[in-house]
Amino acid sequence: MSWIVGVDPGPTPGVAALLIDGGLIHARILTQDLDVSGLCDLLDEGLSDVDVLAVERFIISPLAARGNAPRAGRATRDMVAALAAWADDRGVRYLERSAAEVKPWATDARLNAVGLLDATKGVPHARDAARHALYAAVKGFWMRDPLSKRGGAL
Repeated sequence: MSWIVGVDPGPTPGVAALLIDGGLIHARILTQDLDVSGLCDLLDEGLSDVDVLAVERFIISPLAARGNAPRAGRATRDMVAALAAWADDRGVRYLERSAAEVKPWATDARLNAVGLLDATKGVPHARDAARHALYAAVKGFWMRDPLSKRGGAL
């Protein structure tokens, strides 16, 4: 069994935890209005034996320089740094990928194939976290691509 936790960091983080057990997937969507310490506490108390922490990489863009985005950018960077430290302290494999790398592959069709589309309805940050967790699960060889014939697609 492997717990793979995906995180969409930011002022309103999304968290999705996937338990891969013999090719079956069980999901827990854990999204709340958490700060950095609250998120790390959630990981410590809500999950045991996390194998992989898959975090969306924060990319500085022109959009981040406008409006209230600088404050949000700082919160996101702080959260990413805290998650990397959390993983390092616990010997958890830490993966950081950009949304541009993950989202084209981790489509709604793939999320639907493993039951994550309905589970994340109305919680877009958790859905993005689920995309990162699913990408890490398949690309890390813990599970087959749910859209492949070998993965169970028709």
